[in-house]
Amino acid sequence: MSVLLDTGIVYAYYDRSDRWHARALDLVRQEARGLILPAPVIPEADYLLGQRLGAKSRRTFYQGITEGHYFVVDLPRAAYARVAALNDQFADLELGFVDAAIVALAESLKVPRIATVDRRHFAPLAARLSLELLPAAS
Repeated sequence: MSVLLDTGIVYAYYDRSDRWHARALDLVRQEARGLILPAPVIPEADYLLGQRLGAKSRRTFYQGITEGHYFVVDLPRAAYARVAALNDQFADLELGFVDAAIVALAESLKVPRIATVDRRHFAPLAARLSLELLPAAS
């Protein structure tokens, strides 16, 4: 079964010192054949990896993309309206583009499983939109 990856889980996978690293590592290993990397996540992950871990981690991330460890999915044109609607509907959460795009992709791809460390944004969305958040928070 497939799972959409949020920025935080991608970052945690590469950063051994991140408190979510072990859970991210386990998730990536367990879901290796179904890792969907939303295209809007790539610039955020790239920035965080470069700023916090340096150029080598960015290159490792790029290698994962080019070698097919992730299935990169662009946001369909029709989903942009859903991104705007989600930001309006959940204005109190201040989702922003990337988080709303992940939810819009989950809906358009019919993949309700989202791997994220961001429970502040995604827990309310999961409750209202029947999404499953992975890995389990501790």
